[in-house]
Amino acid sequence: MNKVAAKRMSGGEHRTPERLSRTDWIMAARDALISGGVHAVKVDLISNRLKITRGSFYWHFKSRAELLGALLELWESQNTKPFEEVAQRTDVDAVQKFADMVRIWLDENDFDPAFDAAVRDWARSSPSVTKRIMSIDAFRMSQLEKVFQDMGYEGTEAMVRARVTYYHQIGYYALDVHESKARRRELLPYYLEILMGSRGDLQKALQLL
Repeated sequence: MNKVAAKRMSGGEHRTPERLSRTDWIMAARDALISGGVHAVKVDLISNRLKITRGSFYWHFKSRAELLGALLELWESQNTKPFEEVAQRTDVDAVQKFADMVRIWLDENDFDPAFDAAVRDWARSSPSVTKRIMSIDAFRMSQLEKVFQDMGYEGTEAMVRARVTYYHQIGYYALDVHESKARRRELLPYYLEILMGSRGDLQKALQLL
């Protein structure tokens, strides 16, 4: 949904307040955050980019703070819900769940790494955003921990494996590692062997991926 909306907003067509939706503003704010940081998420800058008056903004939002709050909610939903949906499935085993989570990161269709990185940069200047990120990170890792528990790992080991898996992937984005998808898939068997351990069915996971 975000890519389609982004394309729609890049056209620069004139819109009335009634035609420009709340979602349009949030998506435009998302684009501004990714390209210029939180300081670029300003009503004047975004309205100029959209070629529309400030009145359109106040048609949907009371303040910039409300827009920023909606932006965080979009990030939380868009980049967290896919993992939650996988973890809560009851019709597949743990190896399938793990493979599905890995695919979310690999494909980058349901997970937007640029958006995730932009929110983390925003947190450097906002204690409240830092707190929100810490909460979401903990929740995402708890979903991974459940998967490792389903594989047969218990207690601290399940928790640590979840952390290592999560830190490994987030580290790719934080360090801005540039690798082709082909190269990442080439390295995948080695990563999975380390991350899944002896209780994970490596060959099955690779077939699923």
